[in-house]
Amino acid sequence: MDEKVIYEKHPVTAERKAKLRQKGYKIIDAQFAPEGYEHPEPIKAEKAGKPNSGGNKPKTDEEKLRAALTEKGIQFDAAATLDELKALLPAE
Repeated sequence: MDEKVIYEKHPVTAERKAKLRQKGYKIIDAQFAPEGYEHPEPIKAEKAGKPNSGGNKPKTDEEKLRAALTEKGIQFDAAATLDELKALLPAE
C-alpha cells in the first residue's frame, strides 16, 4: 500500500503536524511538491490568528518553548515532554 504524502510549508505547527500524522500522512516540505500538486488538506483561515500574532501569545513555559522551536524551524513530536523540548534547543 502506498504511503500518503502531503507537502506542507515548513515549519509545520505541532498541532497541524499531529492532525496530519493522525490521518496517515507523511509530511514533506512544500518546496519539494511536484508541479501541479493540489493540497488535499488546505489550512483553514483562523479568525483567532496564529500563535504569537496579536493577543494570542503562549502562556505556559511549554507553550513558549514550542513556539520558540517552531519559530526556529526545529521540528518536534507533538507529544514531546517539556524536558524533551528543552533538549532540542540549540545552546546559545
